[in-house]
Amino acid sequence: MPKFPIRTIVVVSVLFLFVVSIVPTNAQRPEFPERMPIVERTFSTDPDKFTFAIIGDKTGGGLNKWHIFDRSIDEINVLKPDFAIMVGDLIQGDTSDIKQLDAEWKEFWKHQSELNVPFLPLPGNHDITNRVMYDYWMKHIGRTYAAFTYKNCLFLLLNTEEWHTNTGEWTNWFGEEQIKYVQSQLQLHADVRHTFVLLHRPLWLQKHSGWEEIEEALGKRPYTVFAGHYHKLTLHTRNDRRYFVLGATGGGFTPQQVKEYGAFDHYSLVTVDDDEVNIAIIEPGNIHPADLSTAVFKDKVSKLLNFSQNFNLINSQDISNGNLEITFENTLEKPIQLELAFNENDTWQISPNQLTIKAKPGQTSKTNVSLSVTSDDYLPFPVYKYSALFGGEQLLSGTRLFHPIEREHMRVIKDWMILGPFDLGIDKIPENTSEVPHKFLEIPIETVNLAKTYNGKTGEITWQEHNSEIERIKLDQLFGNAEMAYGYGVSYIKSPSEKRIFAQIGWGSNLGKIYLNGKEIPSAAIPGKNLFSWWAHFEITLKEGWNTLTILSADYNGWWDYRMEIADPADELIFSSQPINTE
Repeated sequence: MPKFPIRTIVVVSVLFLFVVSIVPTNAQRPEFPERMPIVERTFSTDPDKFTFAIIGDKTGGGLNKWHIFDRSIDEINVLKPDFAIMVGDLIQGDTSDIKQLDAEWKEFWKHQSELNVPFLPLPGNHDITNRVMYDYWMKHIGRTYAAFTYKNCLFLLLNTEEWHTNTGEWTNWFGEEQIKYVQSQLQLHADVRHTFVLLHRPLWLQKHSGWEEIEEALGKRPYTVFAGHYHKLTLHTRNDRRYFVLGATGGGFTPQQVKEYGAFDHYSLVTVDDDEVNIAIIEPGNIHPADLSTAVFKDKVSKLLNFSQNFNLINSQDISNGNLEITFENTLEKPIQLELAFNENDTWQISPNQLTIKAKPGQTSKTNVSLSVTSDDYLPFPVYKYSALFGGEQLLSGTRLFHPIEREHMRVIKDWMILGPFDLGIDKIPENTSEVPHKFLEIPIETVNLAKTYNGKTGEITWQEHNSEIERIKLDQLFGNAEMAYGYGVSYIKSPSEKRIFAQIGWGSNLGKIYLNGKEIPSAAIPGKNLFSWWAHFEITLKEGWNTLTILSADYNGWWDYRMEIADPADELIFSSQPINTE
């Protein structure tokens, strides 16, 4: 591998895409449609054999991984393919702030500018998260989907985010116009030697996505499909054709040492030689075969471990007992060693609290961990970590919560009175997202008055009843995706007597607090912690009669929700958004 030069920082404006280029005298140059997103460079003159690179997702995390993307760009320059295509998620996005979009695109083009071959980007969900970002792409980058031919091969570059243009009912991810465009291009180029389809989301994995119509139009022709989005390499086989879900090129994911699991940074090099298509999966500094990470291997991995809880928390007994049963079935071709250890927990008695299990190929092992706890003092729940070594390399790792209350005994609260959005008092996301904005710490919780009118972020607002059909309360939809905002949810719980009960909330917001009868429950949130995608487990004491449960939450980018659950094994609690009498 040659030594790469020290990178020079070059700032490239997105507007450079619209500069009229001098067309090289090259008979093999493809015919691009109008406003095709492309950075023009010289095309190969080889009429038959050619190569092109595919770059994976850069965003969805990985904010500190630009060096991976830069290294990949350097290596693509050395390999010198005819051109490079990126399958979406070029920027972090997920905003309606034009200044933020300008800054993120400027950062991306600065890094991309080091590439020395033509570059064609596809939009991903991070590039087009909303209609504002869709319009930004159209204005500053170009059309959102396109087709072109190169050396008697057809390339279909599709947009899985075209649904943002829907003005009526949902039809599919692609939109009817895009599907018609694909069908017409396939009819127009029926005799090409190969067809390549590139898109961001692997929508063949979802029913009623619109992919069914595209796949039917592809018919019996030779074709290969490439997508991204999931940040893990997986090769699927459909209709005797190869469908690739490519991993990230500097995007966010949890890496695994076993390459067959597909969790590693890479880009791809596709070589077309007559009717043959060869695909190399390239990790910076390494090259791997295309069938390295298959759906068959991952299916076996998914069935490798089974954790079964046999525990029932019985309040009528002083002590509750049970066990965690671990079944370990090795259907792979190498020995596997499982390591499991429980975190320190002074409340629970756990035996053993750590263990090692080994299984040879074709062998199944089972073991049990015994657990006991005082029935009226069971928090915090036990947490255990596990890892599986495959031939000495890490294959799986994770952290799990031992949850002693059966799923069927947890009641999801769906009936609420909702009030918001209110202005959070900040105009940008804090650089340190674990810092709580000062205003949020001082928001008062007054006695709930459902008849009162308030001055909200968008004008006068009142309490609105919301009876959800789903288990999460989607505040983003109820509050119109308001950014830098907060709001309230209130529900009522009637108890036949005073009692302590278990509760839990799945936060989908940056900030949150819970109050019962006007008193804050500190254990329902961690002060100073970003709550997004975090579960809190806690106890509450209900008084006899009606109780008022108030949730205060706030979010920076407007995509927020929560899921509130109460343990009710005797099915004796009554939940209501507007009780007749709250006294």
